[in-house]
Amino acid sequence: MKKLITHSGGMDSLAIVLEYMEKYGAENIISLGFNYGQRHFEKENEAASRFCKKNDIERVVLDVPIGQIGGCSLVDYNIEVTQDMDDQRSTVVPNRNMIFLALAASLAQVKGCDVITHGANACDFTAYRDCRSNFFKYMEYAIQAGLTQPIMGCENFKDDLIGGELRANCLDIRIETPLIYETKRETLKRIVDKYGVDIYKFSWSCYNGGTEKYNGISCSVCPACQERLDAFEYNGYIDPLEYYKDISQ
Repeated sequence: MKKLITHSGGMDSLAIVLEYMEKYGAENIISLGFNYGQRHFEKENEAASRFCKKNDIERVVLDVPIGQIGGCSLVDYNIEVTQDMDDQRSTVVPNRNMIFLALAASLAQVKGCDVITHGANACDFTAYRDCRSNFFKYMEYAIQAGLTQPIMGCENFKDDLIGGELRANCLDIRIETPLIYETKRETLKRIVDKYGVDIYKFSWSCYNGGTEKYNGISCSVCPACQERLDAFEYNGYIDPLEYYKDISQ
């Protein structure tokens, strides 16, 4: 069966696409992106789409109106994107992963996928509650309980539970988080050792999305840029992307 990869275009989702493509074949994976009104959608979607086109991977992009809700700097342009790595709450999109996984589950049913992936990593635990293992566990439960026509599981979801836990081998759609115990530094090294550093030209991280203020390139100061640059510097690699430098300082 096919595997549905939530593929934003960032470093983590690119790593998963590469590994699943090798494991299952490009023809058996589907790349899923979301346009939820984020500042950096065009840049990250361009990166993901270029990779998919190069490797003949099916790409699906869903429009999700999270931007209409607001509440965080990624979708509300009146809120400045923080540069403080110790205060990232303003970049947390309310219930983003719950919404994404629910939509991914619908697409997985239609496309005949038995796996949905998510690129949560060990660096996400503190700021993002919806990037923790227990969140993904209970999202699997919710998806199984709401399936149109379960095959592996029972028609009555209660029959799949034993003492509040799901019995073995009853999930029709699994959520896999292969990077959840890895840091960005560790994932970067593993991927570069296997595929070379230039593979990261097919990714985008900057929250500011290459705006005019930053000459259309990565800003270098938002949390996503700082994490990315830290991973490259720690491993002694040079990022193939270009970064803005404020020459006025």
